Amino acid sequence: MKVRFWGTRGSIATPGGATLRYGGNTSCVEVTSDSGTTILIDAGTGANALGKALMEQDRGKRGHILISHTHWDHIQGLPFFAPLFAAGAEWHIYGPRGIGQSLRDVLAAQMDYAYFPVTMNAFAADVHYHEVVEGGFSIEDIWIETQYLNHPALTVGYRLEADGASAVYASDHEPHDRHAGEGHAEIRDGGDAAHIEFIRDADLVIHDAQYTAEEFPAKVGWGHSTIEYAVDVALAANVKTLALYHHDPGRSDDAVDALLAAARERVAAANGELNVVGASEGGAIELRGAANAERAAPFLPSSLVAPVTNATEELVLMSGVSANDRAILSAAAKADGVPSVSEVLTDQLVETVQGGHPSLIFLGDGLPDIDPVALCADLRALAGDQAKDLPIVIVTDQAKVPRDKGEAAGVTDWLTRPFSLQYARSRLRAWLMRSMLLWRKAALPVDEEARLAAVHRLGLLDTEAEERFDRPARIAAAAFGTPIALVSLI
Repeated sequence: MKVRFWGTRGSIATPGGATLRYGGNTSCVEVTSDSGTTILIDAGTGANALGKALMEQDRGKRGHILISHTHWDHIQGLPFFAPLFAAGAEWHIYGPRGIGQSLRDVLAAQMDYAYFPVTMNAFAADVHYHEVVEGGFSIEDIWIETQYLNHPALTVGYRLEADGASAVYASDHEPHDRHAGEGHAEIRDGGDAAHIEFIRDADLVIHDAQYTAEEFPAKVGWGHSTIEYAVDVALAANVKTLALYHHDPGRSDDAVDALLAAARERVAAANGELNVVGASEGGAIELRGAANAERAAPFLPSSLVAPVTNATEELVLMSGVSANDRAILSAAAKADGVPSVSEVLTDQLVETVQGGHPSLIFLGDGLPDIDPVALCADLRALAGDQAKDLPIVIVTDQAKVPRDKGEAAGVTDWLTRPFSLQYARSRLRAWLMRSMLLWRKAALPVDEEARLAAVHRLGLLDTEAEERFDRPARIAAAAFGTPIALVSLI
């Protein structure tokens, strides 16, 4: 598997004499398997030169583009990607599925009449759009795993495995714990621990490294990593090579050199064996692994499952959340068309959860006599499955986060102050997208009693149990994590 960088800069393209070595084009990476499968990851301004190269090499007839998120520095090269305008070509574009507009509609917006001379209708290639959630899927001979990153837009990280090697693309990701972003190697947050597992044992990790620990306090909520954090998680995950990526547009080549040296010193101070490089435009890395290497996660739910998209049916509950936090969360939900946001008194919360099947709960620390962590534990202890996999998020101050206690109580995540409307909206999307894909009980039809009576009259529900049918159903339920499995002879 070969990885080549066509754009390594973050936020805005920065051409000029001071950025010649690391490059001024925005995010774009090419991955090619030994069999010739071509995948682009992100389509910033670097996609322009890549598209021309593919056409010159007669490799532009078929390929795939993975979009991490739809901020401009990651999609601005699409209207200039030559293979999309080639008749007879076939291209597939993948990106995170939000709650509102489709991926195609979001991408089309930058080619609107007000911003661009032609629309997507000018694409002569056969272009297919695929919306992804967390999970896994295959593109020809490349296996891909996805995980949401921490950014003020719904953002997906990609892990690619082929030819016995693995590469992870984790651009635009902020540490979940500000303590980690400020240069402390200790991992205290479950979100950061999950990020480490996502990149674990990878041959190459291309990681957001826009800021330094010193710069981070002024950039909290912008959705980017520090160089120190990138090194720390790569060391914790036993990564072989870390490519510092998404260079800040204000950094010259010399400044990136200095940060690269500091990153290597951090590895040495930790007695690590991590190889750290600076992603540079035009640079290539060839990954070689065992031909028979097994995937770390052989079974994952498909990333390409079309999720429930009717957000008006989703119910978000808040309890004990302060008025200011509640206003931000309600505005974030409304922006994505989720009007069913309800404030529930804490003494009525259990009853509401049992009867309402919510998709997400926010518990706040706005009431002096209520411990939101203890309240979360009470919800998790409810009989049945009403709160078993339900995302429960606690809204609090960073200094008040009792992580060990929260993990024991079943807290899904923490939303720590201060947070912006944009950040709250992104996190709300991620939490909802996870819960919207869970198995949940469907509402009973209005004629359910009559239907059951008719079925009983036919004797369809009165047959004796047969182990030859029950056993495969039990195995299927256990293997796929479904609450109910059945064998149907109809």
